Amino acid sequence: MKRNFAAQLTLGLASLVLVLAPPARAELKAPPTPRAVVADPPRDKDHPAGMAAFRIDVAGSKINAILYTASGDQPHPTLLFLHGLSGNDTNIDLLEAVRRAGWNTLRIKHRGAGGSQGQFSFANARVDSEAAVAWLLDPANLAKYHIDPKRIVVAGHSMGGFMAASAAAADPRVAGTVMIDAWNIAEDAAQVPDSAEGRKAVAESLRAGAAPLATTAEALADELIRDKAKLDLENLSAKIADRPVLMIGAEFANAPAVRKQAAAARAAGAKDLTEAYYPTDHSFSDSRIALESEVLRWLARFDPSILPAGPAIPLKAAYDPNNPFARILRGELPAYKVYEDADVLAFMDRAPMEPGHVLVISKTSKARNLLEIDPGDLAKVMAVAQKVGQAEVDALGLQGFMIVQNNGVGQSVPHLHVHVIPRIAGKPVYLAENAPADPKDLEAMAAKIRAAMR
Repeated sequence: MKRNFAAQLTLGLASLVLVLAPPARAELKAPPTPRAVVADPPRDKDHPAGMAAFRIDVAGSKINAILYTASGDQPHPTLLFLHGLSGNDTNIDLLEAVRRAGWNTLRIKHRGAGGSQGQFSFANARVDSEAAVAWLLDPANLAKYHIDPKRIVVAGHSMGGFMAASAAAADPRVAGTVMIDAWNIAEDAAQVPDSAEGRKAVAESLRAGAAPLATTAEALADELIRDKAKLDLENLSAKIADRPVLMIGAEFANAPAVRKQAAAARAAGAKDLTEAYYPTDHSFSDSRIALESEVLRWLARFDPSILPAGPAIPLKAAYDPNNPFARILRGELPAYKVYEDADVLAFMDRAPMEPGHVLVISKTSKARNLLEIDPGDLAKVMAVAQKVGQAEVDALGLQGFMIVQNNGVGQSVPHLHVHVIPRIAGKPVYLAENAPADPKDLEAMAAKIRAAMR
């Protein structure tokens, strides 16, 4: 059954949820969740993360902007994020996840939205988006906010997806584009009957989204119908096909339109286009972690540090005598030791999940994982893990600890090792790549645990 224009447009604005039967699709792969999705970075005391609120002048009107600055004084890649029609959904969780990954993130409110001066219109929003890109590339702002001009990415949700493509098409210095369940305004406009009734239906469909804006539903309807040729997202998608693009669709919302946009981009020769689809609504209400992870994994093409370093560890392979733990056992690499006997060594994890995180390994076995180790050797390792757990409790005043042992997926060193990790009551556990600790802190913690070993 063909949906009428009002329902189609309402879907684009996300003021209602229109449930569609999702088409058959390949099962999503599940690579590791980037650390920035679930864990805060260490504080840089000299150059901490921060926030700058200001206004950007666009054609005589001041638009509100907030730049969330990442820690560190090095040039940061920067994400400009553009909101949907009403501007009510800020996607702040996504912006914060991107900042935790070491990026600056900038969000603006278009003219006539969210307290910004001026009149809202689709044409003005396009100009506002281009002005925000120009602001990021201003030499004074590059220096003041540590912005890397070669790694500026524009992203947007719903109408913001259209605006992101528009801004990228207008400025070849934009490195890439992210469109989240983007609204192809022209596709909806093409379905409007050329009649007073048709215009009235458009205005009614726009009324809820237009309510917070300095405009009227009727004015937006007139613009949408009059300028529909300028509001064609498929055309814009083709114009940015020379740079990396990520298109994300919600199966219970705009996924069919996103697939059409992607097909148009591929037909135009897109060489670096990534598509992702999730079984959720237009706001990604129950897929926020998935959305953040998808965006961050894609952004890693501009900043590889977002993802854990190093290759995956296969379950079956020959033992590598030059793995880091083998080198520690030979004395070639340092370790902050907690316990050692003829068969087992326990030492501090250099990138602890919690202070006091200890690794326990066999000194005699060449097993890469649990499937390969002799039960007798495993018993010796686990006996020491038990001793370490008790020492952590005694030395650190813990209420608990946990044992983690990875095999293949999640494993970082191909030598069997057991993690003994302190648990803090009320603090959730995030299994993510962690930042290296200060060697002085590791030695001090090792001394406390050594003293409590029995």
